[in-house]
Amino acid sequence: MERSQRIELLKQIQEKTPFAQGYPLLYRGERKSFDVWEIPMECLIYNQYNGRIGSVVKSYEKQNHKLDPELADDAALIEKFLWQSKADKNEKTMGSLRQVGQLKFGIVTSDGVIVDGNRRASLMNRILRDTRATQEEKNRCKFFRAVILPENATKKDILQLETSFQMGEDEKVDYNPIEKYLKCKDLEDAGFTRDEIANFMGIKKKDVDTNLEILSLMDEYLGFYEYDGIYTMAEGHEDSFQKLNIALKQYSAGVANMWSFTPEDVNNLKAVSFDYIRLGLAQNDIRDLFRKPGQATSSVFGAKTRWENFLDKHNEAVASYEEKSVDEYIQNATGDDIIPCMQARDQEWRKHVKQPMEDNFNAAQDDIDSQLRAKEPMLLVKKALGAIASLESIDPQASSIKKYQVEILDGLQNLIQQADELRSRIDE
Repeated sequence: MERSQRIELLKQIQEKTPFAQGYPLLYRGERKSFDVWEIPMECLIYNQYNGRIGSVVKSYEKQNHKLDPELADDAALIEKFLWQSKADKNEKTMGSLRQVGQLKFGIVTSDGVIVDGNRRASLMNRILRDTRATQEEKNRCKFFRAVILPENATKKDILQLETSFQMGEDEKVDYNPIEKYLKCKDLEDAGFTRDEIANFMGIKKKDVDTNLEILSLMDEYLGFYEYDGIYTMAEGHEDSFQKLNIALKQYSAGVANMWSFTPEDVNNLKAVSFDYIRLGLAQNDIRDLFRKPGQATSSVFGAKTRWENFLDKHNEAVASYEEKSVDEYIQNATGDDIIPCMQARDQEWRKHVKQPMEDNFNAAQDDIDSQLRAKEPMLLVKKALGAIASLESIDPQASSIKKYQVEILDGLQNLIQQADELRSRIDE
């Protein structure tokens, strides 16, 4: 159905009796009541930039072409992406739709674009096409119950509604972190302030700042390996990027009581961390590379000599393999999806550099462990002194002291004796 036909049909629908009235929405900063209408499924089209599949769609469009939800093939792709985003929960939701139909109302624009409810609409369409579905099940999915926005609704209005409704209220199916990062960027590009974005998404302003920082770091990572805009190549590494972002900000600001590293050293740390993220090093282990400055002595970057030796060996390891460009891998691609080609490129890179990179990392960890063990006696002495210092605040006349007076005095005498014996052994 063409856009003009959809607009006309939606106008006609609104001349009839609504399915429900008084549905509250926060629209243009005010809480307003809207009517809910029953809309034939064929009168609707998907929003390809739905927050649930934003990273997948943008990755696909970067590789191939801009998706047009009015085209059957592109609509089928959008449905596929929506299904794959949460396949297990989609199965459960589809079961509910079969039994009782649509319970949560959606939102659509005046020309039939689904603002909220893309996932549910895609499942209803699946049921309508399912030859095994009963007529009763199909009848429950013939109409999409939704608010129809005014014709003068702007792109900013729609983005605000979509974000606040889906990421601010939708707790049934979580969004992955990258989708949230991309949504923050989309909203900022649309002209919203970070305070407004925070309000729409139900998060704090500082979280918006962090989301945009991490997205920028991911963009840098993807560009580093010629994967610009292919966000699916960063999935699964979100925690590593979060921790790396914290460490880089702190190191860039300067850290007291550390070796005098330079901005170039910090950039080298970032590049090395990218390589280990690409390698697939466990997220808990990768933090040993940079660990936040307060724990710098227990990180690879925490000591100048250790870091410089590590960096030399790392550069030697990655330089030992000259990998092919993305374009060379794409030449052998079959079909539109080039992600497998990029994954094959990463796999080939890992095969050649994995062993020397792991050996280098393990050697650095052994050095860290050795230094920590060497400091252990001093750490234990400081801990003991701290415990004794806390005893000074105790009231000798307190009932708890008097009750255990004998035991406390015996314990202190034993402590003095053991301390004297340890001092004698160290002096020998």
